[in-house]
Amino acid sequence: MNAIIIDDEKHCTKTLQWSIEQYCPEITIVATATNGIEGKQCIEMYKPALVFLDIEMPIMNGIEFIQSFNEINFEVIFTTAYEQYAINAIKLNALDYLLKPIDKDELIEAIKKLNKRKESIQKSQIDNLYQIHKNKVIDKIAISTNDGLQFISLLNIIRIEASGSYCNFYLIDGSKILLSKKLGDVEEILIHNSDFFRAHKSNMINLKYVEKYIKGDGGEIQMIDKTIITLSRAKKAEFLELFAKI
Repeated sequence: MNAIIIDDEKHCTKTLQWSIEQYCPEITIVATATNGIEGKQCIEMYKPALVFLDIEMPIMNGIEFIQSFNEINFEVIFTTAYEQYAINAIKLNALDYLLKPIDKDELIEAIKKLNKRKESIQKSQIDNLYQIHKNKVIDKIAISTNDGLQFISLLNIIRIEASGSYCNFYLIDGSKILLSKKLGDVEEILIHNSDFFRAHKSNMINLKYVEKYIKGDGGEIQMIDKTIITLSRAKKAEFLELFAKI
């Protein structure tokens, strides 16, 4: 797989290139660039299958760069030194990333995921990421399905239920979507959204759709769809403090 690296920090490019040569022999770096203009020239010239793209670059950042393409016909792995906002934004849109300084095991894992991934990047994913980067609220999550990616409004999610290594999203319209990720992975993505609460090891709920609390050891929560969710005893006090009582 031919690839290029776009990063304004030359030492980061050299380190990543060395790691790829050592641990990912199936990847061949055919060119490197230090900014978006050079990056576009490299893509046009070499037509790579994969681009390692730094997010924070002068003049045109990585998100603006990828957003400038009408069609994205190559895979992208973002690289960034900024953890919270960038990582959660990227995860929310089901995109791949590497956090600097890049760990070799994470690099290897990213390439493995890339080889398994069937869906191509959609422009709406990049547009969402751009809006988040500009501190505007985006209320959608990209869920991988057999057909590609399905964009779901967070407002439409009533609850998320664990099912082994999978989890089910239950939506306000009564439909259900199966995601091949563990509930803990979903919680990591939604942890900064105050509407979502991990009520139990098997359930995460949207607080907007809580209808009733039923007393008990930990108690139970009735959702708007009449589903009864067991509330963990350890979570009881935290849950009750979220609501004003009269």
